[in-house]
Amino acid sequence: MNQPATVRWQPSIAHRQGPLYRAIAAALAEDIANGTLPPGARLPTHRDLAWDLKVTVGTITRAYQEAERQGLIGGEVGRGTFVRDPRRLVEPVAEGGGSLMEVNLGLIDLSVNATALWPDAQALTAATQAVAQRPDLVALMSYQTPLGHPRLRAAIADWLADSANMHVAPEQVLLAVGGQGAMLTALSAVTRPGDTLLVEQLTYTGLRAVALHLGLRLVPVAMDAEGLLPEAVEQAARAHGAHALYCMPTLQNPTTATLSTDRRRALVDIARRIGLMIIEDDVYGFLKQPAPPTLYSLGPDVTLYVSSLSKSLFPGLRTGYVVGPRPLFDRLATILRATVLAPAHMGTVVAAELIDSGEAGRIAQRRRALVAERQTLARACLSGLDLSGSDADVTHLWLPLPETVRRDDLVRGALERGVKVTSADGFSVGKGEAPNAVRICLMGVDHASQLEKGLSVLEGLISNPVATSAAWV
Repeated sequence: MNQPATVRWQPSIAHRQGPLYRAIAAALAEDIANGTLPPGARLPTHRDLAWDLKVTVGTITRAYQEAERQGLIGGEVGRGTFVRDPRRLVEPVAEGGGSLMEVNLGLIDLSVNATALWPDAQALTAATQAVAQRPDLVALMSYQTPLGHPRLRAAIADWLADSANMHVAPEQVLLAVGGQGAMLTALSAVTRPGDTLLVEQLTYTGLRAVALHLGLRLVPVAMDAEGLLPEAVEQAARAHGAHALYCMPTLQNPTTATLSTDRRRALVDIARRIGLMIIEDDVYGFLKQPAPPTLYSLGPDVTLYVSSLSKSLFPGLRTGYVVGPRPLFDRLATILRATVLAPAHMGTVVAAELIDSGEAGRIAQRRRALVAERQTLARACLSGLDLSGSDADVTHLWLPLPETVRRDDLVRGALERGVKVTSADGFSVGKGEAPNAVRICLMGVDHASQLEKGLSVLEGLISNPVATSAAWV
C-alpha cells in the first residue's frame, strides 16, 4: 500500500509564550482548524521536525502527545503520525437504552449552528422510500416553472401555517435552494450593487457573504437586549438613504433576542412611512412556541419573508422559500430563472412528503425537546456565568464574558484544548468594537457527553482567566 506523502510543516512559534511543546501543539491545532493541515496529512517525524524547529526530540514528542490528547492527531506504528478527520473517527457509545451513536473523537465543534439529525434518521428513510414509490415522481423531477411545482409550494404553505402561524396561499410561496438561496433571491430583488443594506449590528455571517457578492454596503443598526431598535432603523435609513433592511426578529443569530410584538408593529409602520423593504429571516422561528407574529403577517406589503427547512428538518434537503408582495413576483421569478432555472428537486419532494404525512411536525417537536435538554445541560455546566440574556428556546448560547476574560483569548485557548466556538467579532458589522462575548452552539455534536466535555473546557478557561491567557499573552 502506498504511503501518503509527509507534509512539510514548519510552524512559526517565536511569537508564542509558554512551554515550547504547548506552543507547537497550539500551532498544530490552528493549522488543522484553518485547513493548512487537512485530515489524513502525514506529519514530519519527531526527529525531522525537531531539526527544523531547532528544539529537542523530546519537545516534539510532548507536543505530539498533547495534540493526540486533544484528538487532533493519531499515530500508527510503522506508518507515522497523521491528522485525524473528526467526521470519521468515531467509537460506539451506548445511548438511550443500548442504541449506538457515533461520537466525535477529534475537535469538539461548538461553532456550527446545526441541529442534531440522528433522532430523525428513520423518518427521513421512510419519507425517501415513499417518494421513490410515487407514481408522479418522474413528473416532479422534470423541469418546473422558476417559482416551483404547485404541489411543493402548497406543502410549504401548510408548513408555514403549522410552524409559524402564518397563513399564505401556495401561489405566494416561491421555492429556492436553501435559506442562503432564498436570501440571495430576496436581496437581489430589492437592491442593486452599491446600495446600502441596513442590518442588525451583530448579524448572521451568511448574510455578509451574500452582501459582498451583491456589492452591497452594510450599515449596522443599534440593538439592545430585546433586539433591533425601531427608532434606530429609521434614523439609519434616513441618514444613509437605505431602502432595505435585513433582520432576524425571532431568536436572532447570534444574540438569541426576539422582538416584542410592539417593536414588530413599529418596524412595519416605519417601513411603510419611509419606503423601506424588510427582508425577514425566520429560520429559527419554528423553535419559538407559540410563534410570535411574523413581520410578514403584520406587513405583507413591505416584507420579504425568507426561511428554509435546514434547521427544522434536514439541511441536505436544500429547501428554502421566499414569501413576498405580489408586485415583486416577476422580479423574483426572473432571478430564480437566471440562478437556478427550476428550484424543484429531490430534496424538496422529500420535504413535501415529510410535511404532508405530518412527520415534519413531529420532527420539529423532537427538535424543540432536544434543544430544551441541551439548554438545560449547558446552563448546568455554566451555572456560574451570566446567561440571563440568552433565550433557552434556540440551538445556541450567547455568552457575555466577564471583564477578566478576553474573547480572543478564550477562543484560542479553547481551540488549543480541542473545542471550537465563535467570537462576537465574526458577527460584528462596521468599525465599532464587538462585545466581549462568544456564541456556543449546542446541537452540532451528537452525543451529550461531548457537549458536556466541551462546555467543561470553556467553564474552566473562563473561571481561570490567568491560565486562559498564559500561553498567548
